[in-house]
Amino acid sequence: MMNGKVLLSVAAAFAVAACSQDKSANGVVPMDGVVALSDVFTGDFALVDKNSNPVSDEDFEGKVMLVYFGFTHCPDVCPVDVGVMSAALNELGDDADAVAPVFITVDPERDTPERVGQYVGFDERLIALTGSVEAIDAARESFKQYAKKQPLPDSALEYTVDHARFFYVSDRAGQPQYAMTGGASPQELAALLRRSILDES
Repeated sequence: MMNGKVLLSVAAAFAVAACSQDKSANGVVPMDGVVALSDVFTGDFALVDKNSNPVSDEDFEGKVMLVYFGFTHCPDVCPVDVGVMSAALNELGDDADAVAPVFITVDPERDTPERVGQYVGFDERLIALTGSVEAIDAARESFKQYAKKQPLPDSALEYTVDHARFFYVSDRAGQPQYAMTGGASPQELAALLRRSILDES
């Protein structure tokens, strides 16, 4: 999680990057807690899956992509948000087949392919990705995703990772279109995904 000062600075930077191009027809943000993203959000990544197979954003072209950045040692928000991703797919019913739900770690030093695979193992539809520190940094940069290690000197974990909390939704060409703040309900996330599916159909 992030402290208040970090959260404010991340939110300000995110807003500057996000607002230069409005994707909604009437110039209004699509729904509460959602921002339309500009073309500086490229959505590019080249990572590996739970079986150490190479995976890139291009592998999901033709589907609406749902991307969330987190880490497996996250004590609270990440498990909730990953659960929301799964529940949102349930809300979509058959339309969930049009979505590629992707979890990308912000802690590549600890999150091995096996570990991220186990983390999302409760739902076989979820796609967990990791990679080298450099590859993860590049993926984060493409989504303007903040993450920073914070030491925990009195903990066996040694450190945690402060990170921004967003669900990113990309169109079928892999271009990020919207970001929804974490903490949304499954119904809210499903509504945004359904809108994106219909826009792309």
